[in-house]
Amino acid sequence: MSGSIIMHLPPINLHIYPQIAMSYGSISVDGRSRPASPSASLDSPDFSSVQRHVNQALRSSRASVQQIERLQGRLHRIYLLSIADGSRLVLKCRPSCNTRLLRHEQQSLEAEARVLDMVKVNAVYLPLPSRLKYDPEGSGIGAPFLLRSYLLGTPLSHPALRLSTAERARIDATLGAHLRSLSALRAPAFGPFCRVLAGTGSPTWREAFLSLLESVLRDAEDMMLSVPYDGIRYCVAQHAHLLDQVTEARLVALDAGLPRNVLVDERSRQVCGLLGFGNVVWGDPAMAGVFAGASEAFYEGFGQLPARSGAERVRMLIYAVYRAVVAVVTHYYRPQSDDEELEARRSLTWALNQLAVV
Repeated sequence: MSGSIIMHLPPINLHIYPQIAMSYGSISVDGRSRPASPSASLDSPDFSSVQRHVNQALRSSRASVQQIERLQGRLHRIYLLSIADGSRLVLKCRPSCNTRLLRHEQQSLEAEARVLDMVKVNAVYLPLPSRLKYDPEGSGIGAPFLLRSYLLGTPLSHPALRLSTAERARIDATLGAHLRSLSALRAPAFGPFCRVLAGTGSPTWREAFLSLLESVLRDAEDMMLSVPYDGIRYCVAQHAHLLDQVTEARLVALDAGLPRNVLVDERSRQVCGLLGFGNVVWGDPAMAGVFAGASEAFYEGFGQLPARSGAERVRMLIYAVYRAVVAVVTHYYRPQSDDEELEARRSLTWALNQLAVV
């Protein structure tokens, strides 16, 4: 693989599934046509249904889908649609029924669709994809899906993207500014994005956060994972009163800003796309994963100094515990790399030890 690598989303790795060009009654894999088998149809969306949804979303009967490529994602089934006019779209479908989801992942597709709408309605300029269609019933597709625009760029996490110190600092400052714009959106209650919009949010951030933590601990218990349940609950409870200092429920995209969810234009070396809006809550912006080890440039863009002591630092440690538990549990639900689990367990131990001596 040489030259610049252009991708529209940050997969677990850079390999794409064998290219699948689907047409009525047949599937072409790597140029070799064969009849569509029942097993193939289970993994690939119905071509005619995809075409129908694209025509409806674009309000054009001339938008002809020429090719559908399956891309490797971290959770959802994601397809790149190539349109006859040269444009591209992304079809994001709910995971297959045999994929076990954590509790906070149950409404991630709906959350992403509604966040994209909310940002647009509130005239917040951010390089986000546009929602073209969200269908919770999955008419013809067989699963709830989100059809959105395609973003061109290289993931910030890609090793081929070599940036100077100054270029990386500019990107970090831009990310800080983008996260500040997101956090300007407020809600009347705290908690998971869709739950708050449904009117069932929590009156305090403490209550909402403890519910989120308990939810992922129950996910761990469901799998009978070995984690220090009592130690986690005790350490967080000892400092939970500090969460009451967060009095405004702000939009927090927990995964936005992470290197795998940031797209960079290789020519301008500027941020050209943001992804990762399925895991969203209303709460403290500092809970977002991008704040863990964020650079000074990021904080300058965000307009806030990093927490080095006091209540804010303790809250950051509490959030570090939550993120580490989520990472450990996710690994057992959908194993990726043993190194990821070990790193998450180290982070969890470190955060708990820090909380124990505060």
